[in-house]
Formats: sequence, C-alpha cells, structure tokens
Amino acid sequence: MEISRASDGSFERGEDGRFTGEVWLRSTLTAGDGTNVGVVHFARNARTHWHWHPGGQFLFGVSGRGRVRSKGDVGHVIEPGDVIHVGPEEWHFHGGTPSTPLVHVAVNGGGAPNWGDAVTDHEYREGF
Repeated sequence: MEISRASDGSFERGEDGRFTGEVWLRSTLTAGDGTNVGVVHFARNARTHWHWHPGGQFLFGVSGRGRVRSKGDVGHVIEPGDVIHVGPEEWHFHGGTPSTPLVHVAVNGGGAPNWGDAVTDHEYREGF
C-alpha cells in the first residue's frame, strides 16, 4: 500500500507550454501502468491546453466552478462533487470559468498526456 499525504506534497506552477493562466498542480501517486492522481488549482480564466490521455481521464470537482470541453463538442460545467470521464485519446481542455476558480482531482489513465496547442479565447468561450 502507498499513501500520499497532503502534508508531504507541494504544489508546482503549471508550465506555460501546457497551461494558460495561473495553474498549480500537486502530483500524488503513480501506479505501475502509468495511471496517476493529481490535484489541480485553476485561477479564473486559467485552463489546460488541448490534450489527451492514453487511458482517458476522470475529473472530480472539489471546489469552485470550471469548464470542460472536448474538441468539436459542447462545453460542460464542473462543480463540487461532479465526476467527468474523458475517453482515451479524446482531445479536450478543462479549467476555471471566466469568473470562478476551480480545484479538481484528476485521475489520468495510462501514462503521460499528449499536449497540443493552447486553447484560444474563442475556443474557451465557444459552446458555453
């Protein structure tokens, strides 16, 4: 059994090549198949770039309010207690709303994500 204590971890600023705006991440544990769990804080208007995960991704809303959208689809709001599943290799983004920050727990399947372009302001607004 492995345990990742909140008091042992630290948050790191999200890299500009993967995020827009102020984003803070704390990695926790990684399983043998590459599945991992992280806690992510997004400031309002902050978001990931377009990306996908080899084994998909689960997002669990902890606090605030956020946005999640797959390419070519409508957007969805995520709130505390909501769980969203994004399928394997599905291009998507997530982050805070224009007026609220978001904290979520991400369960990322099967290893490192594939990162794409930044989400434009138009794409961020589109579908909401």
